[in-house]
Amino acid sequence: MSGFLQRLKERKLIQWALAYVAAAFALLQAFDIVGQQFGWPETVRRGITIALAIGFFITIVLAWYHGERGAQRMSGTELLLVALLLAIGGTLLWRFAPGSSAPETHLAASSLGENSTAVLPFVNMSGDKGNEYFSDGMTETLLDRLAQVPQLKVAARTSSFSFKGKAQDVRQIGLALGVATVVEGSVQQAGDTLRITAQLVRALDGSHLWSKHFDRKAADLFAIQDEIAGAVTEALVGELLPKTRAILAKGGTKDLAAYDAYTRGLHQIDLNSFDSFQQAQVLLQQALVRDPGYVEAMLELVNAWYAMARTGQTSDAEYRARAEPMLDRVEKIDPGNGRLLAFRGEIAQERSEHVRAVQLGQRAVAAAPGDIRVHNILADIFAFQDDLPASLKEMDQVVALSPLDNNVIRFRATRLFLMTRYDEAKVETQRALQLAPDNSSNYWMLSLIAYMQGDLVEAIVSALKEMPLDASDPEGRADLAIFVDAIGEHAAADAWKAEANRLSPGSLLVAGADIWQRYARGDRAGAVAAAIAIVPRGAEEHHGYWLRSIVLGCLAAGELGRVTEMRAALEASGQLPRELTPAGFDTWVGPSASPLVKLRQLADLRRCAFNNSAGEAVRREQLLAIFARVAGADWETTDEFRGIGAELRNDRAAMIAWYGTNDASSGHAIRTGRRQDLLAREGSARMLGIADDAAAARYFSQRHEQVAQMRAALPAALAKEGMSLLPAARQ
Repeated sequence: MSGFLQRLKERKLIQWALAYVAAAFALLQAFDIVGQQFGWPETVRRGITIALAIGFFITIVLAWYHGERGAQRMSGTELLLVALLLAIGGTLLWRFAPGSSAPETHLAASSLGENSTAVLPFVNMSGDKGNEYFSDGMTETLLDRLAQVPQLKVAARTSSFSFKGKAQDVRQIGLALGVATVVEGSVQQAGDTLRITAQLVRALDGSHLWSKHFDRKAADLFAIQDEIAGAVTEALVGELLPKTRAILAKGGTKDLAAYDAYTRGLHQIDLNSFDSFQQAQVLLQQALVRDPGYVEAMLELVNAWYAMARTGQTSDAEYRARAEPMLDRVEKIDPGNGRLLAFRGEIAQERSEHVRAVQLGQRAVAAAPGDIRVHNILADIFAFQDDLPASLKEMDQVVALSPLDNNVIRFRATRLFLMTRYDEAKVETQRALQLAPDNSSNYWMLSLIAYMQGDLVEAIVSALKEMPLDASDPEGRADLAIFVDAIGEHAAADAWKAEANRLSPGSLLVAGADIWQRYARGDRAGAVAAAIAIVPRGAEEHHGYWLRSIVLGCLAAGELGRVTEMRAALEASGQLPRELTPAGFDTWVGPSASPLVKLRQLADLRRCAFNNSAGEAVRREQLLAIFARVAGADWETTDEFRGIGAELRNDRAAMIAWYGTNDASSGHAIRTGRRQDLLAREGSARMLGIADDAAAARYFSQRHEQVAQMRAALPAALAKEGMSLLPAARQ
C-alpha cells in the first residue's frame, strides 16, 4: 500500500485532481451566467455538469497513465482501480444524463399523471397594470380549452395563479401542483398589435417540449389561442384526433370587445366578494350583447348568479328563474357541455330530483374531468343529499386538481366538519388559512369547528378575526351573536345580531340567531312562534340555519306540549309526511326524489316527527318500519343512523348509554350529533326523558361549569388579541 501511495506522489495525481476541480468550477460559473442570459434549458446546464464530472475521471486515468515519464505499464491493481473509476462515471452518466429513464419515472410519479399540465399566468408585458385582466384572460381561456380534453389533467386556475408574480423554479411548481409539465408565456399589447410567447416546459428538468412566439394583429388572438392549445395537447397526448380537434375548437368568440368584457368579468368573479359578483354580472351581460352565442360568457354569468344565490344576495328561486333560460341557450349550441350538465344537476337537486341530479353531475364530470367547477357542483349535490362520504370523495378529486386553492381546501374541510371529524377539519382549515391569511371564510370555518368542539373562547376569537376582513358579511355576525350568547354575554350578542340584521334585514340568518337566543334565554313560546314563522322558508336554507332553527322550535314545542302544532306546520309545507305509513311515505317522497334522501330529511326533523309519550307509540313503530324498508335491515348499526333506533323504541338505558353522555365531537354518528351544540343536546335529553338521569345530569353540569370557566377566561383572551367583544362604532 505504501508503494501505491508513493506512486500517487510521483505521478502528481493529487495536483492534477485539484487543478481540474478548480478549472471545472470556474467553467461551471461561466456557463451558468451565459445560460441565464440566453435562457438555456436545464438539461443543457445539467449535461455540462455531468460532462465535467465524467471528465474528472478521464483526467485521473490519463494522469495516472502519463504521470511518470516513460512508465506506460499498469499493474493489475491499477487497472482494477481505473476500471472502477470509469464504471462509477458511466453509472452517473446513465442515471442522470438527459434521455435516461429517470425523467419518465418522475413523470409517471406526478400525482396527476404523465399527461398533466398547469397553465401559469401569462406575464403582462404591456407596462400597464390595467391590462392585467387581458393576460389573465389569455391564461384562463387556454386553461379552459385544455381542461376540456379528456386525455389531459390540468391543474385548476386558482392553484396555477398562486404562482403569479413569483420567480419560482419550474421544478418546484411541478412538484407543488402534481403536474408533469407547465405552460408559461407572456402577452404584450400595443394598440392593435400583439406579441405573445408560449412554451411547454417539462417540470422535471425545465427542458422545453414546445415553444413559439407570435407577432400578430389583435384580431388574430383567437387563432393564436387555438394554435397554442393544439400544440400543447399534441405534445402531451400525441397526434390530435378529429374528436380532440373539435373539442379544442368549441366555443369562444371572434368579437374582441366581447372577449374583453368576458375577461374583465372573470377577473371580478375571482375577487369573490358581494360587489364583485354584481360587477361580473354587468360585464358578462355586455359580452353577450356583443356576441349572443358566446357559450363561455353564458356559463360564467350563470356561475355569477349561482355565487350570488349562495351568498344570500338573491333567492334560490330567483337564481333558477335567471339561470334556466340561459342554460337553454347553451344547450342549443353545446348540449354536452360539462358545466351545462353540472348546473342542470344542481337545479334538479333543488327540485328534489335527487337521482337525476346525481346522474347529471356524474355526466358533467365525465364530459369535463379537468374542470373543478363541475366536480365542486357534484360534491355539493352529494352534500345537499347528505351523502357526505360521496361528497368528500368528490372533493378529494377537486383538491388533486387544485392543491393550492385555499377555498377548495376549506370546502373539503366542511365535509369533514359535517361528518363530525372536527380535528381533521381544523387541520385542513388551518392549511387553507396559511395559504390565504386574509380570507375571512377561513376564520369563519375555524370558529364553527371550535364552537362544535365546545371551545367558546376560540370560537369567539376566530369569529372576531373574521369581522374586519369582510365588512359586508351578515352570516359571520349572526354566528358570532350565537357564540357570544352561548358564553353568557347577552348584550354583546344582541349587538352582533343587530349588525347582521343591518347587513341583511329580515334574512333567515337573523331569524335563526333570534330563535337560538329565544330558546337559550328561556323564551320557549317566542322560539316556537318564530320557528313556525320560518317553516315555509325552507328553500332559503343556508349552512343549516333553517334546520337548526326548526329543531330548536320543535324542542321548545315539546316542553310546551305544542309538538303537534309544529308538526302540522311542517306537514303543510311538505317538510314532513302527513301519514307515517309506507304509502304515506311514498306519496311524500314523490316520483322524482330519492327515498333515502327523504329519510335523512325525516331523521333530521325527528324532534317534531315523534316524541316518547305513550300516545306516540304507533308513530314510532311506523317510523321503525320505514327506516328498515328504506335504509335496510341493518340500518341501526350504520354510523349515519346509529342511536335513532333507541329513541324510536323509547329504550331509556340505550339512550343514556348512547346519547345522553357522549360528545358529538366523538364522531360516533352523523345524524345524532353533527348539527347539535350543547343547547340542543340538553334540550334533546329533556325531550327524550333522560335529562334527570344521574350520569346525564352530571355530564351537563360539567359542561355548564366549563362554559362558566370560559366566560371568566374570555377577557384575557380578547386582551391578548387586542379585541373588543362589541362591534366597532360606525361613523
